[in-house]
Amino acid sequence: MPVPKTHPESHGQRHSLFVHCLQALLSLTILIAALLVHRAQAIETVHFTGDKISLLPLLEFVSERNGETLDEILVRPEADWHHRQSINNNLGQTSQPVWARVRLAGVSDAFGQPIVRLNYPHHDYVDFYLFERGKMIRHFSAGDQLPFDSRPIDQRTFWFPLDDASADEQEIYIRISTPGPLLMPLDLMSYKEAAEEEKLLYLWAGAFLGIIAIMALYNLFLYFSLTESSYILYVLYLLCAGMMQATMFGFGEQYFWGDRPGVNNQVIAFLAPFVQLTAMAFVLKFIDLKNFGSVLDRSVAYLMLFTLIVMSIASFTVPYSLIVKLGHSIALFGVVCALYIGIKGWVMGMKSARLFTIAWFAHLVFIGWYLLDMTGKIPATELGNHAFAIGFIAELSLLSIAFADKMNQEKELRINSQTKLLDMQVAMNQELDNKVKERTSALEKANRRLEELSVTDGLTKLFNRRYFDQVFRDHYEQSYKDQHPISVMMVDIDFFKKLNDNYGHAFGDLCLVRAAQLIRKVVTMPGAFAARYGGEEFVVVLPKTTEDRAAQVGEMLRAAFEKTTVTQGSQSKNMTISIGVACTIPSQPGLEEKLLGVADSCLYQSKENGRNQVTRSEQLNEAG
Repeated sequence: MPVPKTHPESHGQRHSLFVHCLQALLSLTILIAALLVHRAQAIETVHFTGDKISLLPLLEFVSERNGETLDEILVRPEADWHHRQSINNNLGQTSQPVWARVRLAGVSDAFGQPIVRLNYPHHDYVDFYLFERGKMIRHFSAGDQLPFDSRPIDQRTFWFPLDDASADEQEIYIRISTPGPLLMPLDLMSYKEAAEEEKLLYLWAGAFLGIIAIMALYNLFLYFSLTESSYILYVLYLLCAGMMQATMFGFGEQYFWGDRPGVNNQVIAFLAPFVQLTAMAFVLKFIDLKNFGSVLDRSVAYLMLFTLIVMSIASFTVPYSLIVKLGHSIALFGVVCALYIGIKGWVMGMKSARLFTIAWFAHLVFIGWYLLDMTGKIPATELGNHAFAIGFIAELSLLSIAFADKMNQEKELRINSQTKLLDMQVAMNQELDNKVKERTSALEKANRRLEELSVTDGLTKLFNRRYFDQVFRDHYEQSYKDQHPISVMMVDIDFFKKLNDNYGHAFGDLCLVRAAQLIRKVVTMPGAFAARYGGEEFVVVLPKTTEDRAAQVGEMLRAAFEKTTVTQGSQSKNMTISIGVACTIPSQPGLEEKLLGVADSCLYQSKENGRNQVTRSEQLNEAG
């Protein structure tokens, strides 16, 4: 039987096909690797050094497609991500959720507690993802549509801690979904710096709301004195505007309805037109449009009132995003109408309308600024966010003067009422003085509290190391002047690191707190003071105390620790301490560190000798 022949062409074709497949697979592998490298390098990197950094210029954005998950966002092509073309942090209103991303460096080495702060309180949903080495290590969810206590840090805006960061670099992804203006004032900063900025905001908000409250009371008194309805309308306007601004500050969500998701949007949707409604009602009454205005003026004004009433009622059913858009336009139109009415009254000879017109013009300028800021027409700024409040204060001040001017015009017609009004003004001025004194007293009390916090260790409530260094130096110099002995005890909790490792840091913190309590309980001599020196180490200074007496106190303290059991849940542990005692009658000032060093050497000797004991400087000399 003849052997079939093999065709050389078929062997060559199979070999060529195999080579082509191998080349294609190699090219695909190289392409994927290049894409991965490109993706790793495409995200902008922010290097954190401890100072506040605005992340907005380096953020990359992408709009979410319907139903898109985090995993799908992570693999979106680089071409989909884009930077902002301007530094404006207002992205406007959008129906689709927006994602932002950036890479952080230096966070794990930063001193203090680094955070990412989204400094705008009115977003429905905010999701924060922290990635490290390609793996998600933290995820936080917050927003007006979630309970307030779900936020990672209890603040009116959104603060996200970065405590879990341990690698050289991290990536953050943030998803925001909101029907209102999408503002992204995103900062990388320390918790301490953010807290300081928050204090300033609270001072500003307190001053603003305090002014409104005082003026509301003042005009309420005037209403009861003169029974003039324009005053009660003005009070209603003040209260509504104050509540609106307090809500815009984020205080409503933080203090009143944080456990009721969605209420914040409802309150804003209602107050946005209702504030304008109260303002328009006050304007019509103050200017007396019924007598000064034309038929057209009254028609436009009453149409405006009707529109605002409808919007206020419709806010309970109409979508929030629509109310916000309409509210911006209506607010601007309402201020323009009020300005026109004021000018009309001025032209018609109403003297008080001059200041009224100037007041509403100032309000128009600031509310225009605020609306342009909110709608993203101009770069959003911190000052722009508060433009409504600033304009309202300016308007409030001028309107108060306008009220006074109107009262002067009616003086001859209301002599008796004017006398009562003057008495009321005196009483109000006295009340204002009293309130100023009360606020001054409260501020002084707060300053004293802040001073106390600055010298106190936050965990143990003993003095901190910085304050100890200052006070110890003073005591040492006084002992030198008086030639009295001064003793120092260095106290260290035995095997504290092991206790922390075995029982956890929370139990370790409880042990430190208990240790501070025992020190305060045992060390009660006049002039003595204790401080947390660092970690698990404490220091006690005993002025006018000999070494023998100090050693006795140390022994009492050691025994108290030995008898004390620290319990937390099912965990229980007896603590022991090692103590070093040193004493001197200073021969010259400035040698306090030497005395502290001797006490520290005695403490070290106590540890070397087996711990749970007191070593004094005489024993140290004998051992030497």
